[in-house]
Parts: sequence; structure tokens; C-alpha cells
Amino acid sequence: MNHIVIITSAQFGYHIDTYYYCKYLKHRCNVTYIGWNQGLSPVVLDGVEVISVSRKDGPLRVLRLLKTIWRQTTDQNAVVFIKYFKFLSWFFRMMRPRNPMVLDIRTGSVETSSVLRFLYDTVLKIEALFFKHITVISGGLSEKLGLRNTRLLPLGAETISSADKVFDTCRMLYVGTLYNRRIETLIHGLADYHTQADTHDKKVLLTVVGDGSPGQLDNLIAIAAERGLNDIVAFTGRVPHDQLKPIFDTHNVGISYIPLTSFFDHQPPTKTFEYLMSGMPVIATKTNANQLIITSDNGVLIGDTAAEVCRGIKTMLQKLDRFSSEQIRQTCRDYAWPKIVDNLYIYLCNLK
Repeated sequence: MNHIVIITSAQFGYHIDTYYYCKYLKHRCNVTYIGWNQGLSPVVLDGVEVISVSRKDGPLRVLRLLKTIWRQTTDQNAVVFIKYFKFLSWFFRMMRPRNPMVLDIRTGSVETSSVLRFLYDTVLKIEALFFKHITVISGGLSEKLGLRNTRLLPLGAETISSADKVFDTCRMLYVGTLYNRRIETLIHGLADYHTQADTHDKKVLLTVVGDGSPGQLDNLIAIAAERGLNDIVAFTGRVPHDQLKPIFDTHNVGISYIPLTSFFDHQPPTKTFEYLMSGMPVIATKTNANQLIITSDNGVLIGDTAAEVCRGIKTMLQKLDRFSSEQIRQTCRDYAWPKIVDNLYIYLCNLK
């Protein structure tokens, strides 16, 4: 394989998986990344050709995107790797029927409406029928969607922080989207801990990195203020992935809070792996995916209520000084991105 064209709906650098595919494939082949320009701060990765397509002019943006893809895939030997692009993935396949092409599915629908979830997943399954080669993030998701003959392309992790953590205080970190994640429950659980804590108990701090729907971040800030957490919780908004290191360096407990719903259950959480690879124990809700990762050696599993968050903080504090960053990293060494992309490269080279 001499050339791979990666197509996603995300601006380059803001979808973690494809960013690391580019990072570790660029030394082996030519890499072109095509995605929308969403007006976010640009992320640069030397050795990768990044094409950001403008989203201006309504329907014309789709024509602009299709024209870009057509021009970048004239070589019939170029592998086209599509992170599922709603309503358009099947059309990309029809545009270039002779190119080796992979449909990559990272998630099913996570909409709260069961009707919208059904419609989204149905469209996804129909579009998948156009592809001979499909990769999927987990076996559970493949089974849930009823997909056959898929190749597992699991989630990976990078060591964002190589610093060994000092576990004298509890400085918690949540990184991720706020959309449909009920992060207000996390805030209430932390407030309940401080309400119940004795004067000699440790002060627990939390930093929330990420954004959601319009007004969602402001709402969480207001809730934290109402619960008296102005000096306890800090909100940074969205931070580009390549700027997370200083934040990971200064925190020592990760929060992987995911609501316990059927549509999240088989979604491996990126940040669970990144916390662990950075030597941080994790307080994680007990989704099926998290239960496969979190053990007593690297974290605490909880339910998704405020009371469970409060309990998880107390349990974490009881065992905090027993953790070792090096031992935590060892628990997820098989999920390192270089190893996962090695396997991906072999798979792509053998496509027919």
C-alpha cells in the first residue's frame, strides 16, 4: 500500500482515532486526510496532507466535498478509508468502485430518542451493505448492529503524560464531550462528597475539559456555582488533543463517566485508555466496555447516579496512595496506538 486516503466528517485532529492512524501510517505510505473545516483551531501533523473542505454555502458544500474526494482518489490502487459518514458513505463507494475501500464504524447512534437511534442505525446498516470491507471498534457493537464479516479495529491510547503521578491529593480530570453525557450528575456527586466530608478529609478537585450543545457548558458552570463548587471545579471548554499534555501532567485521577444505557454499553471510551496510559487510576461507570478495562489495580467502577459518584470518590481516596503509575500503564499496554496501527497497516495491505 503506497497511498491511503482517510475521509471523515471531522476536522483534522479532532477525531482521535483517525489522528493516530495518520500519525503512525505516515512513515509507511502517503497519507491524505479529507474532512470538513469546522472553524476550529487547525492541528498540523508533518507528513500528512490535510484537506479541509469548507462547510459554507449549504448544499454546495457536499458537491465541494465530492469533488475533492474524486480528485484525491484517481489512483485506483489508493486505499480509501472512510470513517462512517452519515448518508454519504455509500455514495463514496459508488464513486470509486475499483479502489480498495474500507468502511470504519466507531459508534452506533447515541441519541436519547429511541426513534432517532433506530433510524440512524438502520441507515448505517443499509450503507454498510455497499462495502466488502468493514472495520468496527468492538465485537459488541458489531453484534448490536447485526453486522457480519467485520474486522475488529479496537480503540487505542497514547501516553499523553509520561510523568509518574504523586497521589498525595485527588485532582480529578474529565475530558470528553458534554453532549448527552449527563455530566451534571458528576457535578452533583462531587458536591455531595464535599457536603459529607469531615474537616480532615481530603479536598477533591475536578477539571472538566470539553464542550457540548450550545449552552450546555454554561449550564454546568451554573450548577457548579449553585452547589458551591466555584473553587473546586474548573471548566476549560474544548482543548485540542495536542494541547492536553499540561493538563494530564497536573492531574492524577481520570473520570470516565458514561451514562449506563444500552447505546453506550459497548462503546470503548477513548479517555479511559488515555488516563490509564498516562498513569492515572480511573473512576469509571460500569459500562460493559469499561468493565473489560478497569480492575482493582487501576481504578474504581461505579453506577451512574450522584450517590455512586460520591461513593466512587470515597473509595478512590481510600486506596489512592496504593497506586503506581507504572503498574497502571502496564494494565493497558496492549492498547497502545503503534501496536493497533501496525495491525491496521497489515490489514490494509492485504485488501482485494
